[in-house]
Amino acid sequence: MLKIDLALEKVHLYDGLSDKPFADSTLLVTQGKISYAGPSAQAPEYDAVETISAKGLYILPGLIDLHVHALVDEPSLASFLRNGVTTVRDLACDAYEALEWKAKERAGRIQAPRLFISGPVLTCPGGYPENVWGPQVAFTLKGRYQAQDRVKKLSGLGIDVIKIGMEHELGPCLSRSEIEGAVSAAHALGKRVTAHITNEADFELCLAHGVDELAHMPSRPVSDDLWKEAVKKKMLILPTLHAHEGWAEEWKRRAQHPFGQFCRHGFREGHRMSLENLERFLGLGGRIAYGTDAGNPHMPYGVSIHEWKDLQSAGVSPIQCLKMATSEAALILGEDSIGSLEKGKLADFCLYQFDPLVNPENFRTLRVVYKGGRAYPKGNLEFPRPFDLDFWISQWEKTKFEKGWSES
Repeated sequence: MLKIDLALEKVHLYDGLSDKPFADSTLLVTQGKISYAGPSAQAPEYDAVETISAKGLYILPGLIDLHVHALVDEPSLASFLRNGVTTVRDLACDAYEALEWKAKERAGRIQAPRLFISGPVLTCPGGYPENVWGPQVAFTLKGRYQAQDRVKKLSGLGIDVIKIGMEHELGPCLSRSEIEGAVSAAHALGKRVTAHITNEADFELCLAHGVDELAHMPSRPVSDDLWKEAVKKKMLILPTLHAHEGWAEEWKRRAQHPFGQFCRHGFREGHRMSLENLERFLGLGGRIAYGTDAGNPHMPYGVSIHEWKDLQSAGVSPIQCLKMATSEAALILGEDSIGSLEKGKLADFCLYQFDPLVNPENFRTLRVVYKGGRAYPKGNLEFPRPFDLDFWISQWEKTKFEKGWSES
């Protein structure tokens, strides 16, 4: 008879791979890993230290968010974990701070989701994100060889993915040679490259030089030829749709200022255009994955119900949303120990009162989260603090961002 630590019985189970849930299922956990997940009638005989009757409840794998800005403080990280997100990939942070957070999580010193990190964003002097967010999240470079050197340094430190910043609308950008240098060095070291972009020109540069994924859906018009080329080259895109609406809502606080009005209108239009572009990309057979840009205004440190609704409004089915945020996200991370509820996988899963795939609002019915077999009760859903919009107004008035960061 199988000796196990935890058994959940009579539950509806989504395994992250199948198109439908398994009714009347059993999930068995031993030493932080799954011993069995599937129909109760096929479960092995077992003797459990703890047995939970979960009749009528729903189990989903812990979600994986591939685009967050989470390395802020312990409450923000705990909020992800206690609200159903058991793995995140942070895409902009000082390298040493990011590595310190990751080490704390791996050692079990903090309550946090599993952490994957990019460290700082590669850019040219005065380019994005240095010119908007400041130098602490940027790693500037000049020339192809320095681009390669920067990638080697980040990889040597233990960074999981390389991110480049491309934002021609706000200032200077990496050259073609620099992009190619960064991408070739990353691929030689087995690292993916993701890129922050907004418009078609930056999209085309990334596509031409082998960037693996876009950290955002373009929010400007894109030609059909470029979409088709992206599909042909199997480029992956993280839509991050609702972050636009979050910023539009934030700028309501300074709607009386011309720059505030400009930003609010621009982000609303960006949301509309991103949805339209997503529909077109999917219609051509494009590949997308789950990323929310959590950490931006009004984007929670946890499951974004609004993001799920936006994805479904663009034609992504609920079950595809789940796969994107679980098994497919794990493949992108290169982690075969998470992302689905199968024998041998880490026991990262969530228990809900009602089915979130019937209605995303049901994510609010979370009962408990398990990470590595350890239970974490549902906690408060944290949001970013209000942003200093007056600072950005002053930056715009002084520099238009194109002249770079100004401390004065």
